[in-house]
Amino acid sequence: MKKRTKNFIWIYGKHALKAALLNPAREIIRVIALESCKNFLEECRSINRAIKYEIVDKTFFAATFGSAAIHQGCAVYAKNLPEYALEELVADTADNRPFIFLDQVTDPQNVGSILRASAIFGARAVVVTENGSPELTPAMAKAASGALEIVPLVRVVNFAHSINFLKKQGFWCLGLDERSSKAITEIQLNDKFIFVVGNEGDGMRRLTQESCDFLVKLPGTENFTTLNAAQAATVSLYESFRQRTTAVGHFICKS
Repeated sequence: MKKRTKNFIWIYGKHALKAALLNPAREIIRVIALESCKNFLEECRSINRAIKYEIVDKTFFAATFGSAAIHQGCAVYAKNLPEYALEELVADTADNRPFIFLDQVTDPQNVGSILRASAIFGARAVVVTENGSPELTPAMAKAASGALEIVPLVRVVNFAHSINFLKKQGFWCLGLDERSSKAITEIQLNDKFIFVVGNEGDGMRRLTQESCDFLVKLPGTENFTTLNAAQAATVSLYESFRQRTTAVGHFICKS
């Protein structure tokens, strides 16, 4: 059963704002803009005439979001979207899009970027821990660039339990670990998969790692192998998309 949170969020940036305005599931409370952004919002109104906005000054933006925010002169105040449970997202058994699990990834910019990559390369959902993961913020929404309207962000209490639940539904679990001897390109990824990305500093926790069927690295040059969480997730999702659309790869069985 979907549930609606009582929380609200500011979403700024042109791509993120336009996606929110045009999402019928998003309940809009207020739309603001600088005078310089008026033409952009008029373009949005040409698609949805119900959109109304108010012009404010730079002082309002600075006081609301801070002087460093890259807001592009427009923002929307809206209710958060309904939350989904994993059980709802596996109802379509023919859907072979991957899940991506973030094991205590703490940087909201990374989470936003992973949401964006998930929208581009067709992930079913991004799953984070209830504790140890960042709250949904305007900066995360900006980094997601509209992907919040497309890709569910699911919060779970028990990470290993959630992984094992999906494995019982026919999913394989693949953890990203730069120390692994196997490369992601050695795995056939056109089946049902969970990708697990660990914390930016410590990687995956022990119980999470033990829940994985495979540990793989991303192939690259030998003299520099480190990627941040968002980069690693993006490359993995692209490889999954490439294989699902071209049917290539070599399957490695669990035994």
